[in-house]
Order: sequence, then C-alpha cells, then structure tokens
Amino acid sequence: MTGATAASQRIVTPEAVILDLERAGVASRTLAFTIDILALGAVLVAIAFVVTQTVGNIEGIGGAVAAVLTSAGVVVVWFCAWETLWRGRTPGKAALGLRAVSQDGTTIRFQQAFVRAAVGLIDIFIPPVGFTAVVSALLSPRDQRLGDMAAGTLVVRERSAQSLVVPAWFSPPPGYEGYVASLDVSALDDDAYGLVRTFLMRYAQLTPGAREHLALRLANPLAVRMDHSPPRWLHPYMFLVCLAAAWQRTHGAPAPAPPAWR
Repeated sequence: MTGATAASQRIVTPEAVILDLERAGVASRTLAFTIDILALGAVLVAIAFVVTQTVGNIEGIGGAVAAVLTSAGVVVVWFCAWETLWRGRTPGKAALGLRAVSQDGTTIRFQQAFVRAAVGLIDIFIPPVGFTAVVSALLSPRDQRLGDMAAGTLVVRERSAQSLVVPAWFSPPPGYEGYVASLDVSALDDDAYGLVRTFLMRYAQLTPGAREHLALRLANPLAVRMDHSPPRWLHPYMFLVCLAAAWQRTHGAPAPAPPAWR
C-alpha cells in the first residue's frame, strides 16, 4: 500500500467538461484517515470520561451495546459534519491536502457526506480494519471505496488542483455591464464558479452542438440556485460569461481590458 500513487487522470464531468483535479491514492488517503482516527479517538475518550463521571460505569451486555452504538454514531457524525461544513475536508484530509467532492467536481452535499460516513462503518471498520476499503479503492478505476461508490464521490488532491489553475479574467460583454452588476452570486460557491470557468476556458475546443448543450446544462441549475430568471433573449453561454464576470467582481478580481466580443 505504501507504493500506491495518486492517479494522474483528470476528472471529467457528466457534461464532458474536464476538471484539473488529481485523484488521491490509497497511501495518502490511509494516512489522512489515520490522522482522523487519532483525533476521533481523543474525542471518544473525552465522551467516555464524561459519561463515566455522570452516570458511572455501565456494565454487562447493555453497556457493551451502548458503547458500540455510541462509538458508531460519533464516527458518522465526525466525518459527516466535517465534510459537510468544511467543503469535503476533515482534519486528516486537510493535513494531506485532500478533499471529497462529487463525481462532477462540485462540493459534496450533506446527503453524500452522510452516505460516505455510514457505509464507511462497513468498508473501513469491519475487520480486518480497512481491508475492504483498500481493496475496493485499488480495484476501482476511479480509486473509490464502497462509501464513495454509494455516495457518488471522489477524493482528490486539492493542492495539486489549485496549482494547475491559471488566471483567467472575464469582463462583462459590451452592453451587459448593468446586467452583470445586478447579478447576485452569493448563493454560488467556488466549485460552481470553477465549473463555469472551465467551460468558458474550453469553449473554443467544443463542437457547436456540445457548446449549446453544455451551456444550457450549466446555466439552468446555476440560475435556479441563484433564484434568478435570466431574460428570455439571453443565450445560456452569454449568461455564463456574465455570471463569471459578476463572480470575479464580487470576489475582488482585477478588472482586465475588455476583450473583442462578437
């Protein structure tokens, strides 16, 4: 297992947009999990101490069952809470520069984090500990353990992904400055903007049919998330350009010279 390396292939979304994300290998994921288990062990010891001081020792079968159920619940809550609130990271993943994402590269959702954690009780903690998770990840073409397969997630190297991103500035198309200024992009996260950015950067490489299809597939859910209804005359591609410009303006990107739009 120590010889496992991170996969070098890039992730491709269902819309065939290539994302520069590198999947994490078994070795780095195992080390990240070990860090989490050490931290989680400290939490469990603290909980056991509080319970012992409060209600005393619980002996017999009832005590054993309670201890197992409590431990399982804490494990699920630990991983689910961290990955939901910290955008796919746990302390162990953050230390190794990893994070869990949806298969299309977007931020992991609560339901996905819960499924990953719940199934993890089986593929990670069933004896021999970690064997099922390691074998499933090694056999999977996308380095997914059973929890990833059930939740539709991947674990990627966040630092290497960021190092591959090059600056790209999007100016409001001439005549659309007011519309860009009116867009409220606060409901969108970095991953949503990343998808738009990737599509716009690779727009010229796509066939005309793929451009139309992908622009619509990206624009509709983003408009719904923003609770915004674009004008009927506004092409989905142009909406995405305006959205990218609004995002960069909101997040303090420098204003470049306007390109020659056609």
